[in-house]
Amino acid sequence: MSKPVEIVFLGGGGGRWETIKQNKGTGGFRITTEQLNAHVDPGPGALVRMNQLNIDPWDTNLLVVSHCHPDHYTDSELIIEAMTFGMTKIAGRIIGNSSVLCGNEIFEKKISKYHQSKVLEKHILKVGNSIDIDDVSFNGTKTKHGDPYGVGFRLETPQGIIGYTGDTENIPSLIKDFSGVKVLIANVVRADIKVPGHMYSEDIISILNSMEPSEKPELVVIYHMGTKMKEPDKFGKLITERTGILTIPAKIGLKLTIDENINYEYLKY
Repeated sequence: MSKPVEIVFLGGGGGRWETIKQNKGTGGFRITTEQLNAHVDPGPGALVRMNQLNIDPWDTNLLVVSHCHPDHYTDSELIIEAMTFGMTKIAGRIIGNSSVLCGNEIFEKKISKYHQSKVLEKHILKVGNSIDIDDVSFNGTKTKHGDPYGVGFRLETPQGIIGYTGDTENIPSLIKDFSGVKVLIANVVRADIKVPGHMYSEDIISILNSMEPSEKPELVVIYHMGTKMKEPDKFGKLITERTGILTIPAKIGLKLTIDENINYEYLKY
């Protein structure tokens, strides 16, 4: 029997103002399986939050960066330095979108050539593509955001599928892309007002209610909340009431344990 999949959030915040204020934290989240110890979207504060939660950065063996904005990539090179034991060994892997790893007409690449040279493997995740790493498979999903090459993903694990929308507006493909996931991590920046490039409450409610009943997630985690998301717990209850799906906010220290069931707790730090 495979061990449970664990997800630990190093914050629940996102967007420029929340990244500056750090009230909710922007350190990304960790996904651990029997073989994988991945850090997804390590924005500012990732290493600080790991220290507070007694998570060892040296254990990381995969870095995943969804797009080329500071609240998602800023601590990436530090995670690589941990994976490679202070850049003394060739170790670890990177999955990133093309902007992060290569740059383009809009963005310079955000992980240096030097840091990229110290990992065992690097992969560009594109919409519709699949990348197998250890005991999981990352499948790229479409986004509509400031980075035109940004991605979300469906992560196939031994304990079910985990969905991560990445930063995106509400687009029709989200319904199909995240139908059938066991857990959905949804980036929802505001509760009441639509913001270009992002989702707000009515968007995620519409997406969930448009899924077939048998294809709806068992749990939704609201992530990447901005400064004007004043009452995350109340917001989670609202979505739960309007969709019938248990919805909770990501916070520093939220830990999910996923096997036949899904359990969650908020770790002290």
